[in-house]
Amino acid sequence: MRLRDLADKDWNSYEQKRFIRDDTKAKTDDFDPESFKHDGFDDREKYLETYVPALADPDRIRTELNDFTPPRLTAINDSPYQSLVIRYGILRQLIQQPDYSMAKGDLLDAVQNWQRSFIEAYDEDSFEETDDLLHLAQAAVDYQNQIDDSELHMVYSYFELHNRAQDSKHEYYTWLDFFKRLSSFGRFPKVSRSDSPEHALDTIEKGLWSLQEQALVYEVNDESTKELVGIPEDYIEVVRDWLYYEMSEENLLAMLETLDVFDRQSVLIDARERFGVEGKNYGRNENRRENIAKAGIFPSELLREVVDKDELKKIVDRYGLDAHKRKTDDMVSAIIEYFEQSQKSVEQGEPAVDLYLDAYEDIADGAVNQVPPQLQDLIDADNAEEKLDILFEEATGEIFREAFNLEGVNQLGQKATGMVADGEIEQDGNWLLWDNKRRREKFKLGSDTRSKIKNYIDTKDKQHDVEWFLIIAPDFTEQAAMNAEQLEMQVGKDIRLVRAADLKELAQLWKEEYADTNRELPLSVFFGSEFFDVDRAARLLELEFS
Repeated sequence: MRLRDLADKDWNSYEQKRFIRDDTKAKTDDFDPESFKHDGFDDREKYLETYVPALADPDRIRTELNDFTPPRLTAINDSPYQSLVIRYGILRQLIQQPDYSMAKGDLLDAVQNWQRSFIEAYDEDSFEETDDLLHLAQAAVDYQNQIDDSELHMVYSYFELHNRAQDSKHEYYTWLDFFKRLSSFGRFPKVSRSDSPEHALDTIEKGLWSLQEQALVYEVNDESTKELVGIPEDYIEVVRDWLYYEMSEENLLAMLETLDVFDRQSVLIDARERFGVEGKNYGRNENRRENIAKAGIFPSELLREVVDKDELKKIVDRYGLDAHKRKTDDMVSAIIEYFEQSQKSVEQGEPAVDLYLDAYEDIADGAVNQVPPQLQDLIDADNAEEKLDILFEEATGEIFREAFNLEGVNQLGQKATGMVADGEIEQDGNWLLWDNKRRREKFKLGSDTRSKIKNYIDTKDKQHDVEWFLIIAPDFTEQAAMNAEQLEMQVGKDIRLVRAADLKELAQLWKEEYADTNRELPLSVFFGSEFFDVDRAARLLELEFS
């Protein structure tokens, strides 16, 4: 979400006041939360013309990020180090999300789990005695037995000096590296107390408030999530640079496993040697890829160093990525962005129907021209547009077969000749036909389409009893409903307009509430006219299976 869009969002008043005060925040030294005022959202023109440019100024953002004592005067400020860890954790969790946002409760839990993982992952044997950053971390703690502002600024200055002397980002020091060293000798902040486990979440939430007071994150309510926390997209590049973040380890591994170039042993060995990757591989490429992902190599450097330009061009072409004039940096950035944003936490070995359900709305949307990587190898086609058309049909068939457990599913569109729908289903002697309409705009159900559908129905009805015809699309115009009603009068069958999101919601409802190996979705849920209503279908299912 961009800063310009926030004026129109549903804010809780106190969150709104935390996010912005009545100056441009170009200076931060005199920021006083006690005298916090708010008029930015009330004065729309002032917000858009004055606040947005000032809030998005990169120097302003860097100043706020490197202020190790955040403005809120609460217990979190008793330890600037703890404050830094929490702020880092919050921003790192958010930067990994497809829209840079999460529900507040999920975010607090994710940060706490991230902290726990640090405590569990590192011990006194994790680093060599000669590790200079380990000694710096120990020195920072030894001074008055705590890490205060002065120590944090010292460490940050050391990072800058060290990093400027390096040729490779892989050799850079980051806050994450510092946290690892501190965790190895037990000085990473504890995240729970035996008598009050919720204390940790309270502390994390206070860290979230401080980020809001510095207008680094927003909190709004949207249609699906109350208390949605996010980083404004205007800040993303600066926050990424501050975090030294390009891609999560999970998505890097997914990229390595997806791209053909990383199936080559020679490329993986080259990466291991260039970046000093450790870990046993036992002669298996799978282990080599896992070790590369764990080594903390920056994906941009990995792609630049071990993948030649012709291979980068092939990757960009395969995924239909926008890489301008095929400059190496543009191609590398496009590849990283694609795998980071489109992977969406796909689990290894996830059934095809779950992959299809996760991506169903994107597959249906004609404005989307990039095939999600987890689906890339499920369909063989010459280009992304054709592949997405086929995926929409395949996904629909898979949902009917696997999610709804319907045995009489027959896909027709890609392999049939003549006037046929994309698919058909038989249940108890009654037939349902469906057609997928992948569109960029709302589907109108114009006269040509109505004529084709009538022919589909008439042809099938000569042999079988057709009861329903579903048109599945991202969305429909209001005129489409009137046209569907007109078509119903012509053919005497139920014509249902089914939004892709609604079919997905029905599938999720069925799987959660009613799915059983011996039970099919009753096609009677599609009885009716015009727009398919999931709530009505849910009531019918409840009546039938109660």
